[in-house]
Amino acid sequence: MSKTGEIPYTWEEIEAEVRDAIRCQASILETFGPCFKDCNIAMDFLGLPRELHADLEFSMEAPPDFDLERHVIHHLAKEAYRYAYQLDGCWDCDVHVWHEVDTLLQGYPQTDAEGNGSPFCTLNDFPLRRMFETFFARYSLFERETMGDPDIRELSLLANMTVPAVRTSLSKEGFKLERSSGVSRSNQEDKSFRLPREDAILWLSRRRGFIPQRTKPEGEAVREIVVKTLADETMPFHTRIAQAIGLLGEDLATFATAAGLDTEWFDGLMAGRPVSPDVQALRGLAKALGMDEPAFAGTGVRHLLTIDISGDAADPQQ
Repeated sequence: MSKTGEIPYTWEEIEAEVRDAIRCQASILETFGPCFKDCNIAMDFLGLPRELHADLEFSMEAPPDFDLERHVIHHLAKEAYRYAYQLDGCWDCDVHVWHEVDTLLQGYPQTDAEGNGSPFCTLNDFPLRRMFETFFARYSLFERETMGDPDIRELSLLANMTVPAVRTSLSKEGFKLERSSGVSRSNQEDKSFRLPREDAILWLSRRRGFIPQRTKPEGEAVREIVVKTLADETMPFHTRIAQAIGLLGEDLATFATAAGLDTEWFDGLMAGRPVSPDVQALRGLAKALGMDEPAFAGTGVRHLLTIDISGDAADPQQ
């Protein structure tokens, strides 16, 4: 059994296996892909110069270094790793990652062209596949209630325990498994029995090796609402700003002083009057609100240019 909340693999280990998985895919493309003249799909896939292919020492078993960042699988691995082990930023993971990881687990090559196992091979328990399966199991359990109940392997991954240890624990604590025909992402273990979702969450909460599910920090949640409020074009510009400042727990006068804004200009802006489109003041306001300065200032200038001298919105047709 692992130590409390221990992450089983370092990011460096996972990244090394991502590289090997990409190499295996390149090997498949090299051996079974297009073979017409001047085509080198494997080199293009890896982002390497085509002339390297003519090098007698070149081998798909150990290709030259290539840029991982150009491969979507590398970005998916980062997202999945954060969520699987509940690292900072895990709350930003969305359902699109879940869908794409599902496809990876079912469709990425399990061997290279020589039949050597890739990190996705179901005959071996490579860290990369285990990490992706852990991500899929956690996201399904906590974010996708309609996905069904976790099976024994998924519980073992989430609790960082062996399958036999999970079975023993469930039996000892009186948890009842139910027979199911649910879809499996691995063929390594018996998948015919699952633990009801609520029981699974309770059982996991008692395991030393389970990394608890994190909630988005309150400040992050408020910031997200502030951003959505300021982007809501159904409200006047000054109304959005007033609501955003209120969400941040400040009054207008205190906020203006802290942001170093000219009081007269700010009061006029918040009253909906036609103040000057001061770009520097708008940038300062954006910074105080935590917004992108150029984009916010541009929105502010457009707003102020639509106000006529009487303080009414100008007719865009005039």
